[in-house]
Amino acid sequence: MNEKSTGWEFRITEMDLFSGLDLTVMGQIADTACTEATYPEGALIFNEGDSADALYILNKGAVVLKIGGEKTVYRLTEESDIFGWSSLVENARYTATAIAAADIHAVRIDTRKMNRVFNDNPAFGLAVYRRLSAVFNKRLSSIYHRFLSV
Repeated sequence: MNEKSTGWEFRITEMDLFSGLDLTVMGQIADTACTEATYPEGALIFNEGDSADALYILNKGAVVLKIGGEKTVYRLTEESDIFGWSSLVENARYTATAIAAADIHAVRIDTRKMNRVFNDNPAFGLAVYRRLSAVFNKRLSSIYHRFLSV
């Protein structure tokens, strides 16, 4: 299912953050908080320690997340992979550096604007944050298992 917003496609799949939720509220988020973001291979998306103001949903390409400037802790390659979690907390700073490992196309969600929509639609916001928590939990579990197997 595709939703048009501000000249780009907002793809929704079964595993997506907004799948099955109110289309009107999703439209508000797409219209007010989402922009298209493209980066060439090797481009810096954000630095560890930068003020965190956006959440990203990968549409195409690959992103590596590094801690301490060198150690890759996670590689994102799947459509609908989410990164930039740090933007979801108050006074946030990114906890990793994100670099385009291949040309990427993503949706950039301004989290302050998204949260304003959530304030007007708290049940919708709660559903999205629960889904984000589940994805975050799965990713942390994957990282823990990888470190334990070394």
